[in-house]
Amino acid sequence: MYERVLLTLDTSEVAERAIDHAVAITKAFNACLCIISVVEVHDRDEEDDATVMRDWEGEVSNTEEYLQGVQTALAAQGIDAQLEIRRGDVAEEVLIFADKCDADMIIMATHGRANLGRWVYGSVADAVLRGADCPVLVIRVEEEPDEQD
Repeated sequence: MYERVLLTLDTSEVAERAIDHAVAITKAFNACLCIISVVEVHDRDEEDDATVMRDWEGEVSNTEEYLQGVQTALAAQGIDAQLEIRRGDVAEEVLIFADKCDADMIIMATHGRANLGRWVYGSVADAVLRGADCPVLVIRVEEEPDEQD
């Protein structure tokens, strides 16, 4: 049923909460796991191209290091994960890559917020849910209340 599972990660603790779900589904269906992380393009209004490129390259380097750590941890669990880093609009790049890699499922985490009894998802999760050609498993992560000092 699921041959290729696509997990979205952005180096945040919220996104990491989806890893265990991806592992369980990957193992249950003996699927291939692809992991994508998208480095967003920031406004360049007051920055020159060299500064933007340097900042982007630093973010990509940090993301590569993070994903390699995740890949190593997954390998210890017997999962060979393929990594992809892209630049651009997060939802758009996730959808493009999901199509390119023929994903049968997309797994992602999001902050869940209660709003008059309805769950409201982040704009990236919403855009992926609306645009995906495959099932999307959205892991709702409770926000931790601020600790009092």
